[in-house]
Amino acid sequence: MDDIVEETKEQLHDGFQRGISPTGAGWPALKRPRRPPRNQNNKPLLDTYRLQKSVTEKTEDHLEATSDQGLTLGTYVEYAGIHQKGSGRIPQRQFMGFSEKIKDMATTNVADSVIQQIDKI
Repeated sequence: MDDIVEETKEQLHDGFQRGISPTGAGWPALKRPRRPPRNQNNKPLLDTYRLQKSVTEKTEDHLEATSDQGLTLGTYVEYAGIHQKGSGRIPQRQFMGFSEKIKDMATTNVADSVIQQIDKI
């Protein structure tokens, strides 16, 4: 599971940098350019990098756990859900989720685990 978590974090980081969801859908652009010194590239969700770091690095807002049964990856940042789902005037910019590559890795991982258990019988 650790390899799946690391690959997921890499893909999430890439999504923030490219302004895309884990499935590849582009995020809506910012309505207003940011003033210096914040986010001079005007990429959504990167004013402070707090949200990105909370899902890709071990910060105080980071949530990560793995076991033989599964994995958990998330954030404690209070405004994360608003951006993930959108709300009123704030457009949806989905940053959490799993790409097809990650889903395939997880499927292979589970299948390998089942085969190992069967081989023990």
